[in-house]
Amino acid sequence: MSKKSELDKTIEVGLHGTPEIKREEKKKWLGEFRERVVLGLTKEQAGMMEAERYVEEALRDPMGEMLILNYSLPMKVTSKYMRVAKDLNKEYRSVSTDYPEAMGIVVASRNAIDRQAVMPEIQGFPEKFKHLRHKELCGECYGELEQIAPDYVSQFKQINFFNKMIGIKCSACEKKEDGGPLM
Repeated sequence: MSKKSELDKTIEVGLHGTPEIKREEKKKWLGEFRERVVLGLTKEQAGMMEAERYVEEALRDPMGEMLILNYSLPMKVTSKYMRVAKDLNKEYRSVSTDYPEAMGIVVASRNAIDRQAVMPEIQGFPEKFKHLRHKELCGECYGELEQIAPDYVSQFKQINFFNKMIGIKCSACEKKEDGGPLM
């Protein structure tokens, strides 16, 4: 009986390869065990401009030793994160996977670490304040930004009385968008 089970095991290995520990977990975390993950971002989060700050912070962490990118992410997104990893002298690689729940970006350690919350809630930058040509805001828009996205208030200046006198207007109210570096 044990000979048949050995034969079954040999056939199983021949058909499906060597059995892996936590196969589904490794597929989700781009080839890493969950206990090695410092930061994990979904594909949607990886495309957000606010996510770069989280990735850089995780790579600056002494436990964040490597950056793993999902191959299905657009090149525009992956090149941005590869540059961050290169600037910080961290290893980076891209992993191809067809697993639907696979993460977009994983920052991992070579050893097991004890991190419970590795998937942050990234607060999106409000659409109203994206792509503004100037960073001056009226009191009303500045207050609105303070309430909905306090992390980004430092990137803007509130228009004071003197600014109003010389003709500076609120970028959000005027809706002047920055078309890019050539516009």
